[in-house]
Amino acid sequence: MILKIGIFIVIALLVLLVVTFFALRIPSLEIDAESSEKEKLLTLEKWLHRIHESGKFNGSVLLSKNGEVIFSESYGYDSVEVLTPLTEHSSFNLASVSKQFTAMGIALLHNQSKLKYNDKLSEHIPELAYYKDITIQHLLHHTSGLSDYMQLAAKHSYEDDILTTQEMVTLYQQNHPNLNFEPGSKFQYSNAGYVLLSEIIERVSGESFQSFMSSNIFKPLNMKETQVFNFLSESEPTNRVYGYKNSLWLFGGKKLPQDLNYFDGVAGDGGIYSSAHDLYLWHRALNDGALVSNELYNTAYTPAQLSDGSKTKYGFGWFINSDNSVEHAGGWQGFTSYIHRNFEQDELIIILDNSSNTLRVNSVGFRFNSIGLNLQYFMNIL
Repeated sequence: MILKIGIFIVIALLVLLVVTFFALRIPSLEIDAESSEKEKLLTLEKWLHRIHESGKFNGSVLLSKNGEVIFSESYGYDSVEVLTPLTEHSSFNLASVSKQFTAMGIALLHNQSKLKYNDKLSEHIPELAYYKDITIQHLLHHTSGLSDYMQLAAKHSYEDDILTTQEMVTLYQQNHPNLNFEPGSKFQYSNAGYVLLSEIIERVSGESFQSFMSSNIFKPLNMKETQVFNFLSESEPTNRVYGYKNSLWLFGGKKLPQDLNYFDGVAGDGGIYSSAHDLYLWHRALNDGALVSNELYNTAYTPAQLSDGSKTKYGFGWFINSDNSVEHAGGWQGFTSYIHRNFEQDELIIILDNSSNTLRVNSVGFRFNSIGLNLQYFMNIL
């Protein structure tokens, strides 16, 4: 009897794995390398339409090469309730792709000599003097050792309130959760570190994080569809998109809203909304050194060196690849975002989705047969 039950469980698991594989699977983008650029772009458009129709993508894709947009299309709607068609100007929650903007805020203050990368965290947030060895650079590089703030907040029952940055600081101040490792000795992705960076920006600049980012980054770059936004914001982003999910997860069912939650009173680790069009402007500005000279901003593309001499694959808000490219992905509630920049070829890939398709674009530490990988392949043969 026990053997029969065991066999049944194994078979059920195998069936579930097969079903999940096909639910996740995106067909490969088949491109004739000898066809014209126009034909390749048409094939790409049809492929994206196909995966949108199958419920595996709802969002915007933008590709640029040598400074020019070569493809920009959107598929689906900005919410499950209003059904406004998405465009390249639709403003999505960037989730962790926001981190590169937070890092730029720190870089701007550094270049204004208002702070230094090797400043101690406690110099700017004295309440956290307990963490005496953490520096701003550790926060930028995800090498601080700080524990996860979401687990800490959940442990102390913040589910009924909107967690603010100051409340997060107070949680660390009062509870002193141990570091996961000595600062600078390991890499461990830390959302808490980037929330603290947003607080440092506020204290050093004397402005709110939202105001500083708007006046120093978004407005100078004419990024009209980009804004720091959470439950504490007074206004919504232009052309705001809302996240959603399927009631049967990857297997379809009814579409249900899945947008902000009680953690969305903080920012820095996420909380920035932007459009495919504005992210293209951002890419161009970084290439042109519009905010910070390329010579100075190259620090953002330099991996951290750990205390044992080894190097990570993360700079300031960017994952660094061996092929002279950088990228970042993000996922929060219904949203998935991805940006890939290849310096050698001057190529840009932007993917924004609001339908909870996290496994179908590149995500931190995990790659599936995703839209992102297919688009990298496409750019390589274009």
